[in-house]
Parts: sequence; C-alpha cells; structure tokens
Amino acid sequence: MLRALPRPRLDGRRPSRGAQLTGRRRRPGARAPLRVALVSPSLRRGGAERQMLILAGALPRDDVELRFILLAERGPLADEAEALGVPVHVLGLQAATCRGLGIRCALALARSVRSYVRLTRDVDLVDAWLVPALTLVGLAQPLARVPVFMAGRRSLADVARPRTAARRLVATLAMRRADAFVANSQAAADDLVAVDGIDPAAVHVIRNAVVPPAIDVQARDRIRAGWGFGPGDCVVGCVGSLQSGKGLPELVAAAAAVSKRRPELRVVIVGDGPLRSDLERQIAAHRLEEVVRLDVDSGDARPLYPGFDLAVQASDSESLPNAVLEAAAAGLPIVATAVGGTAEILEDGVSGVLIPARDPAALSAAIEGLVGDSAARTRLGTAAAIRARAFTPAVLAEATLDLYRSLVRQDR
Repeated sequence: MLRALPRPRLDGRRPSRGAQLTGRRRRPGARAPLRVALVSPSLRRGGAERQMLILAGALPRDDVELRFILLAERGPLADEAEALGVPVHVLGLQAATCRGLGIRCALALARSVRSYVRLTRDVDLVDAWLVPALTLVGLAQPLARVPVFMAGRRSLADVARPRTAARRLVATLAMRRADAFVANSQAAADDLVAVDGIDPAAVHVIRNAVVPPAIDVQARDRIRAGWGFGPGDCVVGCVGSLQSGKGLPELVAAAAAVSKRRPELRVVIVGDGPLRSDLERQIAAHRLEEVVRLDVDSGDARPLYPGFDLAVQASDSESLPNAVLEAAAAGLPIVATAVGGTAEILEDGVSGVLIPARDPAALSAAIEGLVGDSAARTRLGTAAAIRARAFTPAVLAEATLDLYRSLVRQDR
C-alpha cells in the first residue's frame, strides 16, 4: 500500500512568517495567511477547472493567499481567476512535447520543473489538481521541498489513470510523495484506496460545490428559440464533453425511440469534443435533425439551464458530476446513471431517477416516463434543488481551509 512519505526538513531554509508576508498589514496577533499554489494543466472550461475557480472565489483572503500555476496554457477561465485577484503563472509544458517520454520531453520537463520550483519557493502548500499536475509536482518535490503537497482525485480510476505502463509508473512514483489526497466523492476515495493503494488515513472527501444559478423565467422561450424549439416542446438537456464514455450515442438512440411515441420530445446536447462528427452522422442516420441539436458554441452552459425541462447524464463513469449538481441547483428533474458519486447527489425516485450505465432501454424508459409526466418532473426538480443546497461554495471552502490548516500544522 502506498503511503505518503516523510521528507527531510531543511532547517533555516525559509524566512520567518512575518518576513514572508510583505505588502499586507496584519492585526497584532493575527494569524498569517497560508500561501497556497493551485496547480492544474490549464484553466480550460472543464469541471475540475470550474471547481478551482469556485474554491478560489470562496476562500477568505485574510486566511489564504492563492496563486495558480498552470502546466500548459492559460485557458479561458484564467481571466476569471485574475478577476478574483489571483495571479496566474504558466509553465508552458505542452502535452505534445511529452508524448514519447523521450529527450525532448525530459528537457521540457526540466525547464518546467525549474520554473515551478521558483514559483513555489515561498508557499506553504501545493494543491495539485488532475493527474498531469500531481505528476509534475510529485516529480519536482525533491527539488522544491514545498512543506505540504496535496493531490486531488476528481474522477474514478478508470478515467484518471494514465493509459501506458510507463506513465502509470511515473504517476505512481509522484503520488508517493503526496502528504494527503482529496477526493470529490466517496467513490473516488474508495478508488484511491482499492486501486491505487493509498493509505485510507491520507484520503479526505471534499465534495464539489455549485453556485445556484440566477433564475430568469423570461429566458426560457428565448433560449429554446435559439435551438429552434417551441414553448410546447419538452426539452431534454445534456451538458458535457462530446467524448466516449459520456453515453451520448445511447442518448441519441433513446431520442430516436422515444420521439416516435412522444412527438413533443426535443434533445439538446451542450458541449464539444472528438465525438462531434460521429454524433452528427448518427443524428442524420436517424433523421433526427428536428429533434436533436448539438450546441457546440455556447461555452458556459450554466445560463442555458432555464431552457431545459429535464436533464440527462448518461455517463459510464463519473466521480461527482458538475452537470448533475448544476441541473439540481437549477431545480430540474434529472435522469442519471448510477455510477461513481452520482448517487451521493441524487436519491433515486426522490431527487432524481437513477438508471444503470450502458442500458439504452432503461435510459429510454426513464426519459419517456418523465416527458409524459409534468407532475413528476416538478416533484423531482423541487427535491433536487433542496438537495443542491448541501453543496455550497462556503461548505467547499470551509472544508478545504480546515484541511490546509491541519496539514500545515502537522508539517511544522
């Protein structure tokens, strides 16, 4: 079983706390803020990246001084991070450079590690999100010697683990240097223990947060008209990347079956990705051009939820899906696969309808049942909105800050 390994301390390496905190006046006796680096491959429009922004916005600035360190590129959410007053640093390590783990990769890694070490000289804790980030941080730790290295797991092992044996070995070696692990669901925490061999005492569950959307009842018809749908249609929305494992071909097949019996059914899939062309061909093959829309241009899907009557998440694997949290916060009834931590959000028959993964018949039946039952949609949506109140940014920030403080205290 892998355990977080102790590291030698270099006495006298750091200046005193007071000397480190320049540019900020503190009340006499006030606790110095922790200096934390959030490390990620980029700030693209992804679920984990959105959670980083929510956390950065919710952590109290008197308690934490944040910075973002991005391995590859800024991404569209970097501007939002800077608008929060959080500096963003980019190492410039491109994935294409390290496909073969050859000499070019080694040189690029060396440059990135050197920059990372410089950027973390004065931090108390590094919080690494996603496997590429925790891999680089773990490899750099003997040089950086950041007092606390915390690693995150925000997907299940079948998705999170690197594809090749060499990359798995490198990631495993990097993980051994982490002091603690954060999983965003109990399912992901169980994976860390059972699959990755992490000491259960080093694993902490801190679930995702959702910002309740501003409800604009006037937006409903305008949003639906943008998709070519009318006020009398029953619109099923699915938000996520167009990639394998998201159950999107099954959703299109369900639309083909259900629309024959429920002509008011309409489906919109919001997102983009490598399956886009395949889905377009499938929609055309079933002659569903008037029933199913691919919305690949919207970027941020959150303003579109008022246009949905029902939300669907049909993934084969999820840890704690943001799309389900967002739909719940919007008061939508939800059909979702009972995978990973989804059942930690929804209670079947109470705040949602849970179905087996990879079961097209169950998906079709659940959608058809709710399209034809507006009272059930209202009941489930109301319960989902109540359930979403447990996943607030304040809860995320409090749990994270408590863990930061605990880990830093243990290190001193």
